[in-house]
Amino acid sequence: MTVFDGSLRMLGEAGPAISVQIDLNEERISLFAGDSEIADWALSDIVAFAQPDGIHVRAEGQELVLDMTRDAEFAVALGLRTGPPALVRKMSNVMRANRPR
Repeated sequence: MTVFDGSLRMLGEAGPAISVQIDLNEERISLFAGDSEIADWALSDIVAFAQPDGIHVRAEGQELVLDMTRDAEFAVALGLRTGPPALVRKMSNVMRANRPR
């Protein structure tokens, strides 16, 4: 399991983002705010894509935006291969660094 720290906001809703911890493994993504689990989905139940304002996740009829400092590592771990040019460059560096030698 890989853990990422970030912020979450609902697309189209005003108000501040909330701090979250994102647990990601090969099958599931779980979001926690403090000690409370606020979401848990099978990866097969979500649609994720990168936009300039963060990683957008669609699930259960909602779209949320995740923003984090390790966005390229998260995108690669999530299986994304496209996105804004700056993110794609960082993703390429992450994949190169993780390539077996």
